[in-house]
Amino acid sequence: MQDDQIIYPELVEQSHAYLLSRGVAVSKDVVYRNMIKFHLIDQNGQPTQKAINEGLVSETNDPNSLAVFKAQNPLFLPYDDRHFIWVAELQEWTADLYVAKDVSKRILDGRVVGDKEHAKAVLNYLKKQGGGRYE
Repeated sequence: MQDDQIIYPELVEQSHAYLLSRGVAVSKDVVYRNMIKFHLIDQNGQPTQKAINEGLVSETNDPNSLAVFKAQNPLFLPYDDRHFIWVAELQEWTADLYVAKDVSKRILDGRVVGDKEHAKAVLNYLKKQGGGRYE
């Protein structure tokens, strides 16, 4: 780590990743300052009661929660929670076809970073399964 590199709180990192995924080009410093200004986090990066009350952050740190999954996988932050389902026997979250298709297209278009070969394979699989309607 460089001496001049700033380590931002996790909520700032998550918010920054979300904004970037939505096409908003903003620095982490601006995100941090605005989160403090609007009383979403305190000076130490902890969520305020206001942020908790408004449902912007969760008080739980349940590793199986969808919020934690999305925080760990910012690629999925833009998608509504209704597109995800918890598969108990696998102990993991899965996304529906809409998300699989859209994420794959975003990777291939270069809007997000990801495995382009895997994205192509997903789209080809969906095309074969649906008679071409996923192009």
